[in-house]
Amino acid sequence: MERNGERKIEREVKHKIESGEKQTFLSAFSRRFPLLILLSISISCGPPKYVSYTGIHKDFKCMVPWGWNVITDQEGHHYENTDFLGPFDGRFYLGIPSLSVRWYSDYAPHLLRDGSIEIYADAEDYIHQMLTHVYGPQRIMLDSEQEILLSGNRKAKYFRVLSPVPVPQNTPWGASKDTQTGKLVNLREHSYVVVPMESGFYVLIYPATHAGYHAYRPAFDVLVNTFVPLTDGPGGSRIPASH
Repeated sequence: MERNGERKIEREVKHKIESGEKQTFLSAFSRRFPLLILLSISISCGPPKYVSYTGIHKDFKCMVPWGWNVITDQEGHHYENTDFLGPFDGRFYLGIPSLSVRWYSDYAPHLLRDGSIEIYADAEDYIHQMLTHVYGPQRIMLDSEQEILLSGNRKAKYFRVLSPVPVPQNTPWGASKDTQTGKLVNLREHSYVVVPMESGFYVLIYPATHAGYHAYRPAFDVLVNTFVPLTDGPGGSRIPASH
């Protein structure tokens, strides 16, 4: 389903994360997903590695890297995207490592920058469309779709996919040469955690390249393992604290 038109962004917020509790994490890998043990400690010198972040509509909270820039845009209450942008790293496409938290309401059309429209029936439909239309038949499932448990025993779906996409030949960062065609591609290595809710779903995304993936995978693990939905999407009903 497509149509031309300008994307309506009702609100955009950009700031830098430089506050929050001073905390650190230890990784311990379980069978299903990395489990991060949160330890509260005092830090006498230097900033904390991760800080607490709450969405602009107070609809979710999580821990993210200190000092990263944050940009949030939305379309009504049916779509919201928050990007956490890290420091320059030439291994990433356009030199920018990032993490994202998105919200989609079920059956709600969202206008993309190119004028096309995306719409998903539910979390499962989102996963199907991403794998089929975005990553395509050349994709390699590095981690197949699997159920994981988030904070509060909330169920989610996790997967990691490897897939090349052509890029302009003058792309300066994050591109690699296709051994078969000799052309430049962005060899995408992307991880997703899709969190079903009552009226829609959250999506946690780490859109890396194959070359840079392991640099910020620990940061993605922290985000995932500390992610807590506070409402059923922006403007939605509050989630009981015990949920």
